[in-house]
Amino acid sequence: MKILCFIDNLGSGGAQRQLVNLALLFKEYGHEVKFLTYGEADFFRAELDDNHIKVDCVHSKGAIDRIIKVRKYIRSGDQDVVISFLETPNFLACLSAIGGRDWKLITNERSSKVTSFINKRGRLFKWFERFSDAIVCNSRNAQSMWEEYYPKYKYKLSTIYNPVLLPKLKPSNNVRKDDMIYMIVAASYQYLKNMDGLIEAVNMLSDEHKRQLRIDWYGRIEVTTGNSVAYEEAMQKIERYQLKNTIFLHGTTKEVIQRMADSDFVCLFSKYEGLPNAVCEGMSLGKPIIMSRVSDYSILIDKSNGFLCNADDSNTIRVVLEKAISLSTDDINKMGESSKYKAKKLFDKTAILEQWMKLINSIEKGW
Repeated sequence: MKILCFIDNLGSGGAQRQLVNLALLFKEYGHEVKFLTYGEADFFRAELDDNHIKVDCVHSKGAIDRIIKVRKYIRSGDQDVVISFLETPNFLACLSAIGGRDWKLITNERSSKVTSFINKRGRLFKWFERFSDAIVCNSRNAQSMWEEYYPKYKYKLSTIYNPVLLPKLKPSNNVRKDDMIYMIVAASYQYLKNMDGLIEAVNMLSDEHKRQLRIDWYGRIEVTTGNSVAYEEAMQKIERYQLKNTIFLHGTTKEVIQRMADSDFVCLFSKYEGLPNAVCEGMSLGKPIIMSRVSDYSILIDKSNGFLCNADDSNTIRVVLEKAISLSTDDINKMGESSKYKAKKLFDKTAILEQWMKLINSIEKGW
């Protein structure tokens, strides 16, 4: 089967990682895969090149030129199915489908942002989803939002979790190293990721607990687009609260999975999410999770494998940090084992591939 994967760019975002992993999975099982983008970011490009997956990038002078060129590219292709990720690529793919076609189109919901269902732009884009054959959500929470705001598309909806593909890792035995608790957050520096809530919570900890804790945050800093304000404000607050020995903010790294493997906890404090890659990967690595009540938190996390908090209440974050710091090495290991057991059931790549192929094969070709 010939599959065209379409997304805005190959930057270090969560949706990009999800689509690259899905493409690698299709390729592993013998399908012919190609990528189409219209942005220059290439964080994941080498991974696709290493696996002989071709990437074509459409260069345009503006929105109208982009629509024309993307539509021409897709409609002149010989693919059997187009799989698009993110709101704008979904819109462009749906526009490309107008006028008849002999290929299948699957658009995807990755973010679960309420605003995308109710604002003018979001309503316009989602109106065009009528030209897709299926809408795949990566969380049940996202599917429920579609059903609430766009019940007429209910027959198109399904939920398929992200496959987790872990690289080869160096052995790690760092649980409570030096009697410290090491936590990692892998998220971009946006207000919705809630750096501020975490910083406030850490500031509430006793001095003793601060000395026992190290939090490393890895994420994309949008300096080139001028969107680095949230990062700069977080750095200023860390300085003001004298937390430089507890919270460390880093840029993106291709070694983020190894960093997770070297940590005691994988954490997420976001105000909303689709299905968070870091949580899924942390569980697959056998790590306990600290997570805000977003996405499918009730399926992913319970008291056996982590702690839940409220993104809008720094005191609840403080409480779970204190609970984590108080755990013994045995406690952490047992919670990690529970995470890994859950992950095997939820993110098994063979089962997820079967779900995708069942969906693709159920769509009648031609429209």
